[in-house]
Amino acid sequence: MKALLCTALLFSLLVAIANAQNAEEQSRSRNSAQAESHPHRPVPESGADDVEQLRADLRRLQGLLNEMRTNLAFVQTSQTPLKHQFELEMDAWQVIVEQMERRLKRMEDHSTPGESQR
Repeated sequence: MKALLCTALLFSLLVAIANAQNAEEQSRSRNSAQAESHPHRPVPESGADDVEQLRADLRRLQGLLNEMRTNLAFVQTSQTPLKHQFELEMDAWQVIVEQMERRLKRMEDHSTPGESQR
């Protein structure tokens, strides 16, 4: 009797796991289908506001990055792991700043289609 109960419980568990996996796969396929149907969203009408906000964020990040570089000068050279960590973090933030600059340029180019692009 115990074996029959354990078998029934195991079977129920397997069915529940299979249903959960099937639901997850359906959700993923729905999400990918939606992503394919909307690959590029148009720039909203408030594009000028977005560009200005991005420009302000970029200036703020550049200021913080310059402050990090200044602070790095005060880290003792005997603390090489700490100094190296600061350098890595500054490099990571520099990558983000460069990405934002490229995004800003694309947004500006998109908002002024009459001008010649470089």
